[in-house]
Amino acid sequence: MANQEVVREKLDKGYLMINTIIEIVGKPREHVEETLRLVLKQLRDEKGVDVLGGKVHEPKAQGVFFSTFAELNVLVKDFATLIGLCFSYMPSSVEIVEPAHFKLAPIEVANLFNDLLGRLHEIDLRLKGANAANLLLDQNLYNLLKNAVIIALTSGAKTAGELSVHVGINEQQLEPFLARFAQENVIRRDGHHYMNLLHK
Repeated sequence: MANQEVVREKLDKGYLMINTIIEIVGKPREHVEETLRLVLKQLRDEKGVDVLGGKVHEPKAQGVFFSTFAELNVLVKDFATLIGLCFSYMPSSVEIVEPAHFKLAPIEVANLFNDLLGRLHEIDLRLKGANAANLLLDQNLYNLLKNAVIIALTSGAKTAGELSVHVGINEQQLEPFLARFAQENVIRRDGHHYMNLLHK
């Protein structure tokens, strides 16, 4: 626990005292415990953040996952630091204990919102980048599957079940792709069999 005089001195300088809960969910149990330890260590090393104390709870089973959380009493330098903490650690809750009232100049409020918007735009850019990468990956996987089906059909007509064995995908999951390949005139369906149009 931090020295009360030091805590009071920082509060007088404008620090905020908060209670917060940081939760980790995952598996196995050991990984969840270790992740929470690392998160708490990283939090203690954050500039403008002082962890005053808290309690770490034992992991509990939640279906196939484990959940653990830490209840923390923390000093943060200012609202900008608090916003950064929320984005970096995604706490389950935040309660401001002190001060009881705030007096912020318009420029301070504007800076807070600009910081918040900057972080939201950064997240938006990352999401757009991840979505673009996923679309490219989906297209590449689609083309790989199409090539695998074409190669499997070079030795003759096959049923969806036989193609399933060749390409390693469940028959029910494969059938929508086969229908799409047929629609694209890459293969042709005749009854229960598929034929490769590129190798007649």
